[in-house]
Amino acid sequence: MKKFQFTGLIFTLFLAFFTVSCAGAKGEAEKTIDSYVELLKAKNFARAWDMLDQESQEVVGQKKFIEDAQNISGNAMFLKNKPIKINEAGDRAIMETEYTGQKVAFNKLPEAKITYYASKNNGKWQVRLQERIDQIREEQKRDSIEIPIDPELIETAKLYKDKIEVKNLRNGEVGDGPTAQYMMDATVKNNTDKPLSYVGVLVKFMDDAEQKVLFEKTFFVIYTRQIEEIYPIQPGEERNIIIPGYDAGDIDGNWTGKLQWEVNAVKVATQAELIKIEDLKLPKKK
Repeated sequence: MKKFQFTGLIFTLFLAFFTVSCAGAKGEAEKTIDSYVELLKAKNFARAWDMLDQESQEVVGQKKFIEDAQNISGNAMFLKNKPIKINEAGDRAIMETEYTGQKVAFNKLPEAKITYYASKNNGKWQVRLQERIDQIREEQKRDSIEIPIDPELIETAKLYKDKIEVKNLRNGEVGDGPTAQYMMDATVKNNTDKPLSYVGVLVKFMDDAEQKVLFEKTFFVIYTRQIEEIYPIQPGEERNIIIPGYDAGDIDGNWTGKLQWEVNAVKVATQAELIKIEDLKLPKKK
């Protein structure tokens, strides 16, 4: 009986210690995120940058960080923090938010969601730009393969590609000197009876005789970014598009501007993707 009581005492002490440790970790992580948010509200982006972990700084970079920081700063007064969550190891934390007041309707847009992350490194809590890191890593992964397309989009394209017109596609240099960029433009018409949120075109850069493919890549000429008011292309709609193109200097061989292309990736828009900013009836800026 005494042995059982002694063992029970050890277990109770361990449980108490574990509970206090978790509470302490939550408190430290929450203070870190709160301090970070206050710096963003004050537009003190330099100090907020210093609160990031090393991987966030290296992968995301200051330019993209400032863009995101300005977005959060502009929406801060409408954001309410949810209770912080921490992993079992006590070294990772996440704090979700929700929109309130005039922007409560933004909760219906997944891409408008703002979530804070923190990680404990060498005993110190730091802010981590987890979602942005994941996005950049995914983009890097996609860039490393020829056709970075979900198989479902390829199968859908087989059903609709004959009814999607892509005309006058060009890839060329715009601007002069160090500010010059390669852009791609085209005219896209949706002759299907469905709204399309994504249309990918496999572009082949051909040699002068148009016999050999020098390079090929899928470009999304139609994509959806509701928060930027870029919406699916509707049935019967014709749209002139301009997207980032490909630097001709990076193409092996003597490319003289000749292209061949075909639709190879299509996504039919979901009801959520059809929601427009104006449909949310947000108050107009004064």
